[in-house]
Amino acid sequence: MSLGTLWVATWLRDVVGYTQAEVARALLVFAGSMIAGYLGFGRIADAITRAGRSTLPLLAGGVAIGSASLALLALGVRTGALVLWTVFFTATSAVVLSYALFARRYPKEMAGRVNTALNVFVFTGMFSGQWAVGAVLNFCPPTASGYAPEGYPWALGLLWIAQFGGLAWLWSGRRLFR
Repeated sequence: MSLGTLWVATWLRDVVGYTQAEVARALLVFAGSMIAGYLGFGRIADAITRAGRSTLPLLAGGVAIGSASLALLALGVRTGALVLWTVFFTATSAVVLSYALFARRYPKEMAGRVNTALNVFVFTGMFSGQWAVGAVLNFCPPTASGYAPEGYPWALGLLWIAQFGGLAWLWSGRRLFR
């Protein structure tokens, strides 16, 4: 969310040199890919749940695929960057499954509290990520048109470390997958 709501547009402008119109078209594609991801992961999760299995591996798989895309972008891959960003936004939309997982894990009378707590963590993480990217980009001198392109690998790399750390923590509780 940190990237999709604020930083991917500046990345497209500063790193690959997109015009405002090209950025707008790319953002439309990314928004569509997230919608497709929400719908697709929801449909798959329904089928998995009906089969009596946990959707946690689906969530973890989506984050892992998104994390791989983000790692490539952080490493400076520019060939197929739109595809990488599209895969990132589609795959990481799997995190929305956490709401359903929490709803099943806690008693119904706690649903409001659980969703509120999850929302607090989501928004805190999102805004912290937005701030962190800006803080990292501000370490490099700005260009005439925006942020220095050489700052983005560091910013994306730090977000990747946080995302991968969360995925590793989730995987450490893999007995939940059974």
